Amino acid sequence: MAGHQSAARCGAKCMSELVMANAGERRLTALEFQELASVPAAVEWFANIRNPRTRRAYQADLRDFCSFVGLAGAEEFRVVNRAHVLAWRAQLELRALSGATIRRKLAALASLFDYLLDNNA
Repeated sequence: MAGHQSAARCGAKCMSELVMANAGERRLTALEFQELASVPAAVEWFANIRNPRTRRAYQADLRDFCSFVGLAGAEEFRVVNRAHVLAWRAQLELRALSGATIRRKLAALASLFDYLLDNNA
């Protein structure tokens, strides 16, 4: 678990540092290869969201969902099913959030799930 946590901390920062360092002809070291291979899929997904505002909003949205369903992190998403999402949506509606905010929150969750499914994570 400790290795997984360090990979999560490394996350997008390590990915971008390694990509920038590799802009020339240099090749990855074995350690760099392992670091990139151990980056959790959810971290990869966040790293691919280019707009900082969108990334912050999606991060907050996913934290909200994880808090609602009692997940410690994205690595536990395999246990989530449609009933969890529907319950969260109902709770969002009870909070009197705007339709646009609810749609964005659900879009963040759907985008992450699509990415995790596409990458068999």
